[in-house]
Amino acid sequence: MKKPVLFIFGFLFLAFISVYFIIPQKIQATRVVEIDATDVNISKFLVNKRPWVKWWPGKHVATDSSSYSYKNISFTLQKNTNSEMHVLIRQGDIELNSVITYATTGEGMCDVTWFAEIQSSINPFERVAEYFKIKRIAKDIDAVLADFKKFIQADINVYGMNFTISKIQHPIVLATTLSTTDYPAAGLIYNKVAELKKQISAEHAAVVDSPIMNVHPAETGGYFVTVAVPINTIITPGKNAAINKLVKNANILETQVKGGKNTVLNAFAQLRNYQKAHRLTSAAMPFESLITNRLAEKDTANWVTKIYCPIF
Repeated sequence: MKKPVLFIFGFLFLAFISVYFIIPQKIQATRVVEIDATDVNISKFLVNKRPWVKWWPGKHVATDSSSYSYKNISFTLQKNTNSEMHVLIRQGDIELNSVITYATTGEGMCDVTWFAEIQSSINPFERVAEYFKIKRIAKDIDAVLADFKKFIQADINVYGMNFTISKIQHPIVLATTLSTTDYPAAGLIYNKVAELKKQISAEHAAVVDSPIMNVHPAETGGYFVTVAVPINTIITPGKNAAINKLVKNANILETQVKGGKNTVLNAFAQLRNYQKAHRLTSAAMPFESLITNRLAEKDTANWVTKIYCPIF
């Protein structure tokens, strides 16, 4: 009778001791997700507190940029640096210190790592309970990282618009230039377009796309403006006009927006941000294509503009 009892006590004792070998003094959880996004954008939205509200899949405290929750877990953003964010995780009696980091793994690719750990209890029963609770929290961290990946890989979320890389289809344009004191009005632009179209017609050529223009501040003040019309063939340019040529089927970065001057200027700013983040080099000056006739449509909210930038 004594032997079975001793055997049971011996087994329980071994199980009790094995908990300390199987479950370490510090219980850790590490989650890694590979993201098709640049380190610049990941840094902007991950290691800065304010942008978290834009992508966080759970709830947040509107008056506190550091307090978030997901299901029944609370996440408190703590100190941050240029490369990491420290987050305190709480669920019931569990309190985890964690840190989120990112690292470039390739061109436009990064790994985001979320590492969490807790000092486990001396009590073996509590230690086992903590272990399984942390494993469940780790699954929710996986879900949060998956949502971040989905958010950051969409250009519309990062830049407010979508960008695509296409090919130049109409490389020949008849262009003219002018200087203005103020940002050029639609009437002035379309007067120049009309002059160019008159030359094109006289040379028996054809217009093949919407008029385009580039506006940039002049060093001495005011603006330097280029207005052009894509055509099907090279012609002899008239007075104050010139033929400009791009490389057919060369790469060109593009986006489309709807709105007036401020919308277009913002689109150019975001295009530059996209170029910088993706390390794209301009092969020629960016320009806008006036899809909507500004003279026929007076409401700037309805103006459709395509923004282009030839790239290497």
